[in-house]
Amino acid sequence: MNEKLLKKINQLNKKLSPEMGDDSLLIRHPEFSFDKSFPMTDRNDDDIIQNIEDFLQIKYIKGKCLYKKDYAEFLVDLSGSTNLVNTLGRCKFSVEKDQTLTDINYEIGQISEAFFEFINQTLLEFEYEPSDLTTLKIDHVDKVLALSLGNTSDFEKKVEFMAKSIIFDVSHKSSICLKLIDISHVKTDEPLKDILENSKLISKKSVVLNYDNDLIQYYYRAIQMEASEFQYLAFYQVLECIFDEVYLSETISDARKIIESSYFSPVDDEHIKGLINIIDRYNKEKDDREKTRLVLQKYFKGETRDEAYLLANREIIDILKNLDKIKSDKEAKDLQKLTNTIYDFRAKCVHSNRTYPFRTEFQDSPEELTLYIALIKKIAEKIILNYRIR
Repeated sequence: MNEKLLKKINQLNKKLSPEMGDDSLLIRHPEFSFDKSFPMTDRNDDDIIQNIEDFLQIKYIKGKCLYKKDYAEFLVDLSGSTNLVNTLGRCKFSVEKDQTLTDINYEIGQISEAFFEFINQTLLEFEYEPSDLTTLKIDHVDKVLALSLGNTSDFEKKVEFMAKSIIFDVSHKSSICLKLIDISHVKTDEPLKDILENSKLISKKSVVLNYDNDLIQYYYRAIQMEASEFQYLAFYQVLECIFDEVYLSETISDARKIIESSYFSPVDDEHIKGLINIIDRYNKEKDDREKTRLVLQKYFKGETRDEAYLLANREIIDILKNLDKIKSDKEAKDLQKLTNTIYDFRAKCVHSNRTYPFRTEFQDSPEELTLYIALIKKIAEKIILNYRIR
């Protein structure tokens, strides 16, 4: 063996145990203990060393994901799929966009050769082909996060949040609900689903990485659940997550208006007492129903003009009509009516779950439950989009 090359390999890692063939070099991965062949034909030592170094820098979480410089790859499949394999095999979503501080490039398609090799070499009884497995590939990871693989714990946590942000982006734009999977826990003898029978494809879409972490986590958990009262409540948690924050913001705004008025005197005890009484009354009056209305006012409707509001919420209006909650489009502008619709059903879910803890559909009809879940899901998506970090 080329002594100079051997020395360079040992400097990388003394556990590689290199073996020279006629036209290739064989090394053993020091952590996962599988052999990897590197061709040597028409290559100089520096190229071979660089290839080995790149291979060793790959971080692999068994059966789930792979990281390397400026790149991450996660196994994904449809939420609710029992098998979680091959349901996305014929689909490819891609994004091609100029890189900025918050935009990321991603693709959903067939697993990469490197990721498949790690899975194939590290999992026992692995019976899949590359065409069976679909992954979410994310480029420019290091640049967006301003982190590197060296900062392992923070890096993994933030890249997973990035992946879930993309899953949210795909879901609210296409109604395709994805989940991150661990292939080592997948059963191979269950029926498959086909994404082409359930949804339309995405092409040329971008995602901006400025979603709130807590809201994304609540949403991601909700889309993994089976349709039931529990899923409705899970989507409602997106609103509940910011109840107190929105209420406090409104209270501060009201208090500031009083303090800045020409009437108010900061040295008058009666004025200060009156302000305290108003805030105390707000605390008692603003229950969860009112907090729901405040959240809808601030992060669902906002400052949108009526015509734009009606156009932007066409799907929600159709759902409300199907539920017989409104007769005309104009009624959808009444946020108190929308508040009552989703809050009353929330109360129905809570009471139903307490009385019938094992029931997963309402006595009225499963169709009603499906419509309510679709409604709260759409509202949660609007709130996540409008809440984004500016």
